[in-house]
Amino acid sequence: MMPAHRSFLALSIGDTVTLGSAKGAIVTPGPSRWYALRVTPQREDQAEAWLRLRGVYAFHPVQMRRVTRHGKARDYARRYLPGYVFARFRGDPVRHAVLTCPFITGALCRSDGQWGVLDPDRLRQIHAMRQLDAKGEAARKVKAAQRRAAALARPGEAALFTGGAFAGARCEVVELNADGGATVRMSLFGGEVLVSAQAADLVGLRKQA
Repeated sequence: MMPAHRSFLALSIGDTVTLGSAKGAIVTPGPSRWYALRVTPQREDQAEAWLRLRGVYAFHPVQMRRVTRHGKARDYARRYLPGYVFARFRGDPVRHAVLTCPFITGALCRSDGQWGVLDPDRLRQIHAMRQLDAKGEAARKVKAAQRRAAALARPGEAALFTGGAFAGARCEVVELNADGGATVRMSLFGGEVLVSAQAADLVGLRKQA
């Protein structure tokens, strides 16, 4: 039978774990205190999950970003302080019990070697990083959408194809359709013709005053 601690190595966020006898006390009751725990690389999420299963709140600040590679969108987390998880113990942590976690290797210590208690006021800004980053990302998306909307071609205006078979060619927008399509007039085969296009492939050429 695989040892209980080995099963945590494959944990991902959203997994369900049955505790059983592995749920030992890792804290002695007392006033709540914060500690900065050192964790193995790329195991911050698993360390947090292990602590939460034992009643300890923990977090690590991340910056979420979405990138598109090979046509597929993927979310990834950029860690502000890689290798650390901030944990709030409701009392004094039982060090040897905490270190049974396969992802936790120690903690920031004082000069005497004891685990250092963190000032919660100094943690508030770090704790708020994720929320602030989410707000900033939402604001950036709104601005990007506004820029795209401002660049869209309008009926009666000159426009430039930025994609498709006519990329780089000029045209005049005749009509925009509700389904994202457009009808444009352009020179083709020695004369003016009406062509169907995608509105997203057109950038309006605003007339200069």
